Amino acid sequence: MGGGIIFVNRFEEKELLNKILNSHKKEVFILYGRRRVGKSALLKEVSKNKKTLFYTARKISKAEQLNNFSRSVGDFFNLGNIKFENWEDAFRILFNFSRKESIVIILDEFQYLAEKNDEIISVLQVLIDEFDDSKFKLILCGSSISFMEGILSYKNPLYGRKTGNLKLNPIPFEHLKLFIPEYDFHQLIETYSIIGGIPYYLTLWDGNINLYANIENLFLKIGAPLKEEPYFILYQELREPAVYQSILEALASGKNKLNEITSFIGENDSRKLQPYLKSLITLKLVKRITPALLKNPHRTKNFLYVIEDQMFRFWYRYIFPYKESIDLNEYKGVLKLIEKDLSQYVSFEFEKQSINYLKKRFELLEAGNYWKRDVEIDMLGRDKKGKLYAAEIKWRNKKMNVKDFYNLKSKIEKLQLDVDYFILVSKRGFEKSLFEIDEKIHFIEFSKEKGWQELASVGEVGES
Repeated sequence: MGGGIIFVNRFEEKELLNKILNSHKKEVFILYGRRRVGKSALLKEVSKNKKTLFYTARKISKAEQLNNFSRSVGDFFNLGNIKFENWEDAFRILFNFSRKESIVIILDEFQYLAEKNDEIISVLQVLIDEFDDSKFKLILCGSSISFMEGILSYKNPLYGRKTGNLKLNPIPFEHLKLFIPEYDFHQLIETYSIIGGIPYYLTLWDGNINLYANIENLFLKIGAPLKEEPYFILYQELREPAVYQSILEALASGKNKLNEITSFIGENDSRKLQPYLKSLITLKLVKRITPALLKNPHRTKNFLYVIEDQMFRFWYRYIFPYKESIDLNEYKGVLKLIEKDLSQYVSFEFEKQSINYLKKRFELLEAGNYWKRDVEIDMLGRDKKGKLYAAEIKWRNKKMNVKDFYNLKSKIEKLQLDVDYFILVSKRGFEKSLFEIDEKIHFIEFSKEKGWQELASVGEVGES
């Protein structure tokens, strides 16, 4: 189980933050990222041996927020229960102390602190400028991505005062083995397709039991920790969560075009949905995708929306439609449905992660899915020399064969593309006859034991 390995793949982030906290000058650092990505845990780890005031703001009234912060400052200085009249007095005592000794001030969930207290950002601006000779390390941390990115904008009072910023991203798939060492690579891609790379979810996953037992424990049983997780995130982050709920339901059911989504939720004007879709994209829950290699992807009308976050995609596909039965603890039928359908579901993530691998392996400047009218190609990519690559990617329990290759080639010919290299990516390896084709083909097998590996000869054909 991954419970104790919270900082796997956070080495660069820790190094950056340690450099900030160990500097001999004042620092103003902004850390942000979606909920559950591990921001607070990372900050607690790097500041554990420092003189640190760690304050986590909540959605409460202005007066209560100031009272809570006052108590934190009182505890920090061993002054007991004190009460400041305003935010400037509260921060000033900290900044004054930092002239004598370096201290770390971490304001976590900063959006809750500043959204209802407009003066806080201006107060911080004044004090940062006034205490230029101090040694404070001020870290503003938040999970409201739009709010935190607003702090970085030119119009914000803190613009020009930060000494660094970092958006903390989920753990990439290639590091998942470090979290769940008990699993083989096939099990890991299945797991990643369900919970993605969010550290909190990874600490909940038990590598000593199988995939379906984990799904039951985390999503289906009474008290399962992720049974209500998307509700929690939407209600915390967004107004009108019901509208976002309907959009995500539409996407999970295969309505990926704007007009399809609009019709699904009972709207007439698709323009009304644009702000909602933009918010979901900002939160990295949804992604707007266009066919690969377009010259002007932002201007094309040929685009789709997909659920980008793995846990949301899984939840809206398998949990949300059957929520009533699950809440009554009648979920055995849902689990059977998941078992029957999971291979098809996982193929989406396998394709996505395969494209990521191929981008690195062949140093592709751009790559992605391609579709035009009735033709779909798993990946088209171009390298820095202008060479064109086309890939067929299969997540299935049989080897790829000659028919698979010629199916890809016929689509390329139909589109009249001049492809330099073909790539075949397979979960179960390749039939030997494929290696006899006189074409420039790269064979990539995704084996249980080693993950992606390139096969150079007939002798290396995987036996599954």
